[in-house]
Amino acid sequence: MQRKIIKHGATTILAALAMGAAGSSAWAGGALDIDFDADNFDGSMSWITNLHWPLTPSSGAQTFTYVGGNDDECVVNKIYVDSEEIKDDFVGDYEDIIAQVVLDQEWLVELEEGEECNVFTPVGPENLTERTFDWYAQDVFWNVWYMGEHSRSFEDGCPGPEVADEDVEDEECFEGSWEAGQYGPEMEIIAAPGIVVPSDYPSGGELIEPGTYYMQEVAEGAEDMAKILKVNSPLSVEDGVEPGDYDNCRKVKEWNPFEHGQSVEHKWYCLGGNGLVLIQGIGGGPTENEVLVEITSD
Repeated sequence: MQRKIIKHGATTILAALAMGAAGSSAWAGGALDIDFDADNFDGSMSWITNLHWPLTPSSGAQTFTYVGGNDDECVVNKIYVDSEEIKDDFVGDYEDIIAQVVLDQEWLVELEEGEECNVFTPVGPENLTERTFDWYAQDVFWNVWYMGEHSRSFEDGCPGPEVADEDVEDEECFEGSWEAGQYGPEMEIIAAPGIVVPSDYPSGGELIEPGTYYMQEVAEGAEDMAKILKVNSPLSVEDGVEPGDYDNCRKVKEWNPFEHGQSVEHKWYCLGGNGLVLIQGIGGGPTENEVLVEITSD
């Protein structure tokens, strides 16, 4: 059965550009000209091995901890990857796709006078603000596709983590959740995969260049875009897993076109094994940095 992706307003245009509009050129700084093709997933790439964002525990699990904030607040973000956690129950055109499950949690800690924001900042259920299970799948060209997420907020009146998901009545507490292949009331597809991290050679051909942009989330209520600003760029950080200089990084701008500049981030993906090492929030105020400060293995 032929199905169409239903989008609203400008997102229809953005999705068409990012998912392969005729005549576009990724290599000259245009829309990334690559379609999702189930034949490009051979079942052997359930772990994420993209050199700019490797999430590859051969066994056990890894936790990537990011820390940022100011004199009053500390943001702690932990990304947890378990080698055995996969999702393989997508529907429709995506039923054969195997995705890596990544648990992303964020805490907001109010600091007392004299306290510092660092890897030792204590976190607990009382200051957990969001918990998301992200689903990523990698194709044979090493592009990382975003297959969806189950996201839950613990702010704005939403109950805390002691309340099970099935007992939460307010749907807004799960705002932004979506799954590739999700159907609408008239059997139209309202969610499709986007690319979260392209490889250096997204279709096995020419090298990707600055200016290339692409859709990361293609779903109602979750429309994020990204644009590559720099490639092979140096980066210097004072704190983190490897304080000092990185030689080969990709700088990416990520934003939601419907939030009018209020949710803009610059992300630095660096070669050498650490992947995403710096997140800079630049929308709606001063720049806020979150730095990768620790990688631990279970």
